[in-house]
Amino acid sequence: MEHSLGLKVIGILFLIAGVVLSYNPELVSNKPIPSDPFNAVERRIWWGLLIGFGLFALFHHQLHPIWLTVAALLSALTIGLIITRVMGIVLDGSTSKQWQAVGIEVIVLAGFLFWYWKLRSGSS
Repeated sequence: MEHSLGLKVIGILFLIAGVVLSYNPELVSNKPIPSDPFNAVERRIWWGLLIGFGLFALFHHQLHPIWLTVAALLSALTIGLIITRVMGIVLDGSTSKQWQAVGIEVIVLAGFLFWYWKLRSGSS
């Protein structure tokens, strides 16, 4: 029980840090904001990994079976990237390349979630 609570607290902290840094990446970087929307969105993307790690820590509290954990981690990281990319599109502007990336990430996420579901249901 305490182990699960600790992971949830860590997950919330990572999630908050990821959202804050995705919203304002200049808090840790002194690089100028790119003028084109595509690169402006891209500067936010990697903070989505913090969101993904936070989601993983919040909702997945086991290590075994290992492939189920890997599927859960990859799903959570992909969700974090999608959240950050959409946040960047809203804040910095929309480009077709960014929406293509969202589409690709959603398809990849569907694959990871299907894999997770198959492992979870025991029909691996």
